Amino acid sequence: MDPRPASRRICILGSGPAGLSCALWAHNLGLDPKLIELNAQSGGAMQVNFLTNEWVLGHRGMTGQQLAANFVAHVEALGIPILYDSRPTNMERLSDGNLQITLDTPHGISGFDAGAVVIATGTRFRARETLLSVPGFAQCDQGRMRFGPHCFTHIETLAGQRLLIIGGGDNAFENATLAHAAGAHVTVVARSVFHAQERFMTGMRTAGAKLHEHARLANLRPAPSGLLTTLETPQGNIEVEVDRLHLLAGYQPNTEFLSAVFGASIPPLQRDTEGYLQVDAQCRCSQPGFYAAGDVCNRLFPSVVSAISQGAQAARQIELDYSAPY
Repeated sequence: MDPRPASRRICILGSGPAGLSCALWAHNLGLDPKLIELNAQSGGAMQVNFLTNEWVLGHRGMTGQQLAANFVAHVEALGIPILYDSRPTNMERLSDGNLQITLDTPHGISGFDAGAVVIATGTRFRARETLLSVPGFAQCDQGRMRFGPHCFTHIETLAGQRLLIIGGGDNAFENATLAHAAGAHVTVVARSVFHAQERFMTGMRTAGAKLHEHARLANLRPAPSGLLTTLETPQGNIEVEVDRLHLLAGYQPNTEFLSAVFGASIPPLQRDTEGYLQVDAQCRCSQPGFYAAGDVCNRLFPSVVSAISQGAQAARQIELDYSAPY
């Protein structure tokens, strides 16, 4: 039996940058963190960041996968446990205020008590489910479609190809920029106004890319040499034949599992209309003992560096709340 008090134990759901950072800080603050990871490896969204990430200070020229390996190695060197292929199935609040967590693991059902839970489950990119309602989608060659971060792999093969990108943010326009540089003929479609970095949008306008705001994909059909798309635009419907379709339509938070996990003793945590957890300035959720960090609660600035920062902040706040409960 673990002799350390449950009140000092922290259950961290998710081992992306926010969860790993929270675990590191909790360990250094004298707490007892345990990371619960649904997948077989840590890193979260970094595992599908195939480009070099030049936005993390001191880590030049590293892909998301390389960053994840470094972060995990740091945590593992400290002996912080990471339970892989595991998920919470139930949480209850005990009479002493601690939280009882039940897990489904590769070794069966297990559990432990903790003084706090940090939700750092991140987000997932929108994929095929976004296009399922588009007429003709099921009849088209799925090999001509890419979704989310996978749109950034093998960009060099797009030379001479006709590419339709659905999305209006930074990811969509960065993808357009790279594809154009590789020799692709690019069309970008967004449901509302474009909201990417100005340098990307200016570059695409200058390059002569076809840009359609307030537009949507209305129909898909197989074509002899690709996909025949119908775009509904303010100027009317237009047909565009393409070789490839890239969907870069944003992310959604991994919070839907919470409603099935919380027992009767724990009211639901407050979420916004998109499902993101709502936290105060100290990373606290709407119920005592629950905290959140990273993209799962930060829709305005999702990034590796903000996740690292918020994970550290959550750990520090838990340590403070133990000495002066709110």
